[in-house]
Amino acid sequence: MFLKRNRTRHAGQAYQSVLLVQGKRVPAKRPPGRPAADAPPPRTVVVHETLANLSRLPADLVALIEGYCQGKVPDRVRNGAPEDGLHVGPCYGLLAGLHALARELGIVRAVGETTRTQRLALYLIYARLAQQGSRLSAARASEVHAVREVLEVGAFDEEDLYAALEYLAAQQPVIETALAPRATPGAVFLYDVTSVYFEGTHNELAAFGYNRDGKRGKQQLVAGLLTDGTGEPLSIRLYAGNTSDPPTFLDAVTELKLRFGTEEIAVVGDRGMIKALGQAALGAANFRYVTALTDPQVRGLLKTGVLQLDLFDDAPAEVRVGAKRYVLRCNPQTRARERARRADQWARVREWIQTRNAAVAAQPRCEAAASLRGAQARLKKYRLESWVSVRLEGREVVWTEDAAAREVAGQLDGCYVVVSDLPAAAATTQQVHDRYLDLTRVERDFRTLKTGLLAIRPVFLRRADRTRGHAVVSLLALKLARELERRVAPLGLTVEDAVERLYGVQLVCLGDAGLGLWRLADSYPAAQTEVLGVLPKLGAPVLSLGKANQRRLRNPRQGRPSQ
Repeated sequence: MFLKRNRTRHAGQAYQSVLLVQGKRVPAKRPPGRPAADAPPPRTVVVHETLANLSRLPADLVALIEGYCQGKVPDRVRNGAPEDGLHVGPCYGLLAGLHALARELGIVRAVGETTRTQRLALYLIYARLAQQGSRLSAARASEVHAVREVLEVGAFDEEDLYAALEYLAAQQPVIETALAPRATPGAVFLYDVTSVYFEGTHNELAAFGYNRDGKRGKQQLVAGLLTDGTGEPLSIRLYAGNTSDPPTFLDAVTELKLRFGTEEIAVVGDRGMIKALGQAALGAANFRYVTALTDPQVRGLLKTGVLQLDLFDDAPAEVRVGAKRYVLRCNPQTRARERARRADQWARVREWIQTRNAAVAAQPRCEAAASLRGAQARLKKYRLESWVSVRLEGREVVWTEDAAAREVAGQLDGCYVVVSDLPAAAATTQQVHDRYLDLTRVERDFRTLKTGLLAIRPVFLRRADRTRGHAVVSLLALKLARELERRVAPLGLTVEDAVERLYGVQLVCLGDAGLGLWRLADSYPAAQTEVLGVLPKLGAPVLSLGKANQRRLRNPRQGRPSQ
């Protein structure tokens, strides 16, 4: 490589450009026709390829680069003992490694990297793996990462990151379509919903609804996640917190129809999700479904004689009614666990009643009616009221157990029924059963998104479009985390271990630290080297003229008052 200086004059004004040029030898243009048998070897010529325009760089930085091109390495660098100390640059391994991995997965192509907003959107995805927090915290974290050298982004603040969220929300259909695999006949897709609760009250999607996290008094939003048969995330949709499951499923069917046309594919949904409307929508799209029946539905079919209790066994059994296929199974471990839990709950209620009776007997001012109300509330909480009744005899609460009713209440312990319209030629009884159990893969993705590595909450947002952009960030970060996990699992490492080790891959300064010319170190410790070995090769740091990012809290936090 060498520097090429061009000098021109235009309108009486002198101009000069400095280009970093690399010479390489390529085959010369061959004359038309087939060469003769005794013709000499084809000629080659040297062409010059411009690698970078250095015209805007400071003169001393240009001189330093020219010295390296000419092999004039400064003595302080060659001897390995710099006079003014060795300058270590920002963390490079995490952003560069995730960026290379995202490029292989097609995420960079889908999101784009042409504009500054697109590159900031990529930074948000990588920052979701590095640290989970608000956009302001992501802006502060950029000070220790090589954002300029990897993504060519200079100074930015949280407002720029909010704009990136808005871009992701607007481009979500395009991004998800670009990353979606091509569906083949017989492909299986999994769909499930969850809720994400809020600590605040001002998000536009926040509403009170059925909270799957058991957080009473908290507003929430509803999230629907669509994956392929292996649990690879394809799409995420957010809804207001008071949205029930079936409407979200209809949106998923519409999305699959638009994306994959009329291919005969199967959609797997949790019990109670694919009801009459969902089944009709799937039939209109020429799709198949696999779901499970709720407890009242199973008891209704038992009452009408469509299903029989003796069919529930450890091995799946099948009952066909028209085009529907009912697959019945009883899990012995689940049955034992549910019966043990019920016995433990009833023992606790009995203990409470006995303790309360003793207190009422010892204290005449205790209200006996309150004891009855407390016992009834506990029976309702544990769903024991169908076979246990309580009443007052004097000032004492007594109970009565109905053995026959208890047997009826526990007859479906560990039992479930999978229903599908898949043809028998497309899937056996065992395969239909196993397809439904594949939903555990979606549940694992939800755990990663909600309480695991990515921690989608707290949301720290108010506007609906930015909240949806935040969900897209989490979805793409989940795809990166799954791929990173596949690569580091053979090393006996987790994703958290890999992220922590990539923090140690930092840049080393070439020349004056103020010039901002960095390079990768010649070697790294074994802990970093083995992680880098399973990732794509890190690209060279980009020389950027943008200002380094610096973002601080406007209102400094106050510590504890001194004693």
